[in-house]
Amino acid sequence: MLVIGGGYVAMEQAQLFSRLGAQVTMLVRSRLASHEEPEAATALEEVLADEGIKIILGAVPTAVRRDPATGEVTVTATTADGSHELRAAELLVATGRRPVTGTLGLDTIGVRAGKRGEVIIDSHLRTTNPRIWAAGDVTAHPQFVYVAAAHGALVADNALTGAGREVDSRHLPRVVFTSPALASVGMTDQQARTAGIRCDSRVLPLAHVPRAIVKRDTRGLIKIVTDADTGRIIGITALAQDAGDLAAAGVYILEAGMTTDQVANLWSPYLTMAEGLKLTAQTFTTDITKLSCCAAMNPHRDPYTGASSLATSVVRFGSVRDRTLLR
Repeated sequence: MLVIGGGYVAMEQAQLFSRLGAQVTMLVRSRLASHEEPEAATALEEVLADEGIKIILGAVPTAVRRDPATGEVTVTATTADGSHELRAAELLVATGRRPVTGTLGLDTIGVRAGKRGEVIIDSHLRTTNPRIWAAGDVTAHPQFVYVAAAHGALVADNALTGAGREVDSRHLPRVVFTSPALASVGMTDQQARTAGIRCDSRVLPLAHVPRAIVKRDTRGLIKIVTDADTGRIIGITALAQDAGDLAAAGVYILEAGMTTDQVANLWSPYLTMAEGLKLTAQTFTTDITKLSCCAAMNPHRDPYTGASSLATSVVRFGSVRDRTLLR
C-alpha cells in the first residue's frame, strides 16, 4: 500500500494496515506531523520505520495511474534526487479534509463560506446569517470529535437560550492515535517564537519515566515549552502509550497558568505516566539522573537490560538553540 500524506490520518492508517500485514510506503511532502514538535515527529518516524513502514520524506506526487490489466497503482513522485515511480496494490490519499458545502445553496440564505468550503462563523458559532449557526467539521475549526460535540452544545445554548457563549480553543488538546500515541496541547516552541515569545524548553526521553520503564516500552518522550520570562508552561507534547492522558492533564496545567516550578513540586503518584510531566518540569532546574530512586528509578541503569540511559534537554531563546546532554 502507498499512503500519500504525513498527518494524523496518514500515520494512523499506515500503522494500522502495516500491522494487518500490508507492506506500507508513505510519501510525505515535508515531515511527519509537520505542525507538531520535530523531536516527537522524528521519534515517531523511527517507531514506524522499526515496524517496517518505509517513509519517503520530501516526496511530491505528480501523477497517479492504475493498470487496468493488473489493478496495480503507480504513483510518480518527485524527491530531492529526482523523479521516481512507486507501485502498489492500493493507494490511500490522506492529505487533509475539507467541508463539502458547495451543493447546500448557502449563498441563497446569506451564509458565507471560505475558499475551502468552510462555513464562516464568529466566536459564538453564528454564521453571516444571524439566524443560522454552524458546528463541527463544517467550520474551519479542528476536525476532532470532541470539538464537534462541544460546538453542538454551545450552538444549542446560544441559538435556543441566548447564552452568548464563545469558543475558546487556546488549550485544545491534539492526539494522534498511533502506538505510541502523539499528543499535545498549547504551543510548540516554533509557534511560541513566531508569536514573539522568548521561550525555553526541555525534552525528557521516556527512558527516565519509571512507568515507561516498568512497562518495558521507553519509546517516546515528553517536551515542555515555557515562557522564558515567567516560567509559565505554554505547551506540552508527549509521545507515549498514554500520551492522550498527558495532554488532558496538560489542559488543566495550561488553563491554570502553572509554571514549571509549580508542576515540579506538586504531588504525583509514583509509577504513573503523569509523573513524567513532573520529571520533565524538574529538568528545568535539576539533573534528574541524580534524583533518588523514587523520583527517577535510578535512571543511570535500565533495570531490565542494564543499559545506560541519557536525558536530553533542549533550550530555545528566540532563534538560538542549544542542546545539552546530561549523563
